[in-house]
Amino acid sequence: MNTEIKILHSSCCAKGSPIKEQLEGIAKENNLNISIEELSKLEDTMVYGTMIFPSLVINGKVYDYKKYNTNDKLLSLLN
Repeated sequence: MNTEIKILHSSCCAKGSPIKEQLEGIAKENNLNISIEELSKLEDTMVYGTMIFPSLVINGKVYDYKKYNTNDKLLSLLN
């Protein structure tokens, strides 16, 4: 199964985000299939109804990255 992930950033913080690398590392270590898209344009991020950045959209559900920023917590969302 492929897990679809969108990383929502504010436009000032979109470049060089370590979140994508963190998610890719977790997926590799746990043999998970993921696809990641990063969104930073206001019109793209507002579709998800959050004003908290960075946020993650995993299979359509929005999560505040600050609450799920450890590898263990992120892995629980990906399983």
